[in-house]
Amino acid sequence: MALRSEDTIVAIATPLGVGGVGIIRLSGKEALPLVDGIFRPAGGSSLAQAESHHLLYGWIERDGRPVDEVLAVAMRAPRSYTREDVVEVHCHGGTMVLRTVLEMAIHGGARLAEPGEFTLRAFLNGRIDLTQAEAVGDIVRTRSSLGLQVSANQLRGRLYEEIGALREQVAHVAARVAAGIDFPEEDVVFAHREEIVSKLESVRTRLATLLSRAAQGRIVREGLAVAIVGRPNVGKSSLLNALLRENRAIVTEIPGTTRDTVEEAAEIGGLMLRLVDTAGIHRTEDVVERAGIDRARGAIERADLALLVLDGAERLTPDDEALLGEVDPAATLVVVNKQDRLHGAQPEWIGKLADFAWVALSALTGAGLQEMEARICQWALSDDRPALEDALITNLRQEQAARNALQAVEGALQAICRGLGDELLAVDLQRVLFDLGDIVGETTADDLLNRIFAEFCIGK
Repeated sequence: MALRSEDTIVAIATPLGVGGVGIIRLSGKEALPLVDGIFRPAGGSSLAQAESHHLLYGWIERDGRPVDEVLAVAMRAPRSYTREDVVEVHCHGGTMVLRTVLEMAIHGGARLAEPGEFTLRAFLNGRIDLTQAEAVGDIVRTRSSLGLQVSANQLRGRLYEEIGALREQVAHVAARVAAGIDFPEEDVVFAHREEIVSKLESVRTRLATLLSRAAQGRIVREGLAVAIVGRPNVGKSSLLNALLRENRAIVTEIPGTTRDTVEEAAEIGGLMLRLVDTAGIHRTEDVVERAGIDRARGAIERADLALLVLDGAERLTPDDEALLGEVDPAATLVVVNKQDRLHGAQPEWIGKLADFAWVALSALTGAGLQEMEARICQWALSDDRPALEDALITNLRQEQAARNALQAVEGALQAICRGLGDELLAVDLQRVLFDLGDIVGETTADDLLNRIFAEFCIGK
């Protein structure tokens, strides 16, 4: 989006529909006088005269006629979300009243905000960095308690602080190298070689640590993609229903009941699972079944984790064995289902699962379900209680920028070891600073910023 910072923008900041409260939000230098033109405080004084961040009671009026009984609040710059004058009008929550007040604000000179424009202004005005802006969007979209904790921690600036500390160390080294270039007779880099190497190795270690937890951060933010797979009639749909604690998928004794993927979401241990129940994978000449099987295999490829369901009360079939040969043991948890028919015994073929993590379960009775859920969380997070207060990389944009920075740090260390010129070392250090700046948005291209903020809802 092209930023028009001189405009006063307006949007409905709450979901449309019937509710107790609906909020109209404005930001810009004309926000206060514009609302004063349509708001009549009960006490008689204008909103412009009111103290900042104090609610006023009154009415929205059009042509002298009441529209709605409201509360209005002015949040004056720079103590506002956007660091501009911000006004919120708290109306009754109804589609007609919100649209009417929105139209009145636009008629008064405001422009309808674009998606994410309030947060974009907060970013461009220096109130938040790009990682915090992304955290705002994550908080709005998150569907799990762990995702909320990580996003809130990100919003507090934990990753920004970590990247800032790394940039400070690299900037210190870059200053030493620049001094060496300006005063070659002093041989500054050689004189401070141990200090420079120590700082760069520290930066490399900290970047490597961040990257090692990037997958965990992404899973907590986006949820764990889980494909439930197996041959027909082993209990895949029953397992989905057990995880959801409701009868979402049709369950029958007839093989092939599920012919397409069924996608649902469930929260376990604070982690959101994006569950995909798939068609039974087996040899068939049926065109419809083959289409469902192709989709099932595609779900396995896209998933973070596959739950491969086997019928513990029966012998392994060729289809079972083929699936065990197809899936990646490192990204698969085998579920030995129908334990209610085994009465505590193990299948005679259990030794064939030596390369796999597996769990015994009865999707029908729920026995073993909690253990399976704990194993899923442990696989996803490496620990049942991740250190959520630590800085976490939570998306691919941040991860790629961090990898670029790590590559540049390693290049700088190699330049020192090989005794290359200070000018080449300085280039690598500038690359590190640029890539670290990219993480927090200080060197991010405008087209990428547009894509990031376009994912926000209007009003945020």
